[in-house]
Amino acid sequence: MNNIQSFSLNSEQYAKHRPQYPDELFLFLSEISEYHDRAWDCATGNGQAAISCAKFFSHVEATDISVEQIQHSITHHKINYSVSPAEHTPFENQLFDLVMVALAIHWFDQEKFFQEVERVLKPKGILAVWGYGRLEIEPEIDETITKNLLEPIDRFWASGNRQVKNGYRDLVLPFDEINIPKNFSMKVEWNLQQLLGYFRTWSAVKRYSAELGNDPVDQLEIKLKTIWNEPGKTKLVQWPLFLKASRKPA
Repeated sequence: MNNIQSFSLNSEQYAKHRPQYPDELFLFLSEISEYHDRAWDCATGNGQAAISCAKFFSHVEATDISVEQIQHSITHHKINYSVSPAEHTPFENQLFDLVMVALAIHWFDQEKFFQEVERVLKPKGILAVWGYGRLEIEPEIDETITKNLLEPIDRFWASGNRQVKNGYRDLVLPFDEINIPKNFSMKVEWNLQQLLGYFRTWSAVKRYSAELGNDPVDQLEIKLKTIWNEPGKTKLVQWPLFLKASRKPA
């Protein structure tokens, strides 16, 4: 199963179960952007980041290599969705004030992508990329997830996911790095089924299921039901975000 298949498979579930990024993140990107005419959300998935970005920019181009993801995108009058690889787009030179990539740059040919960003980004424009770390709920639940899901599926992560696990610490952006003065995090209130639905969007879970013929989340569900108490009751789920941003020279 290749990367495109991983995200195209059950793309409707992906759209339903992925958490939203915080508005504070997009406010910060707006504050460091000199102009707010056009933004490009690269590898948009179903458009979660694009929707939030549209609150601060006049127009957003949102692209993804997966036709299925675009078919399940969230419509918005400020957003134009299209199918395109990250490394080669039909956009004009120096078109964008902001280029952003949410939890996807580890899948790209980064050298070619950076060349494309150099071409389509305006002088003083911003390139921002981010991802998020391991979720946290409660110590006993976290430990159960580690033992019954994270460890069994570990070998099924693609090599690019290792860059995410490293918090993008080895990722070097092509322009002048911008200091990030604040910490961001995602927070949602989920019941057990919402949490399990999220896990089933993971590419490693899909690869595990395809190769071994069973769903590892099913086994996790059995374990979690004994400690969640009321499966329909929601709990606070948190992920720390890691953000890198750079500004193209004038």
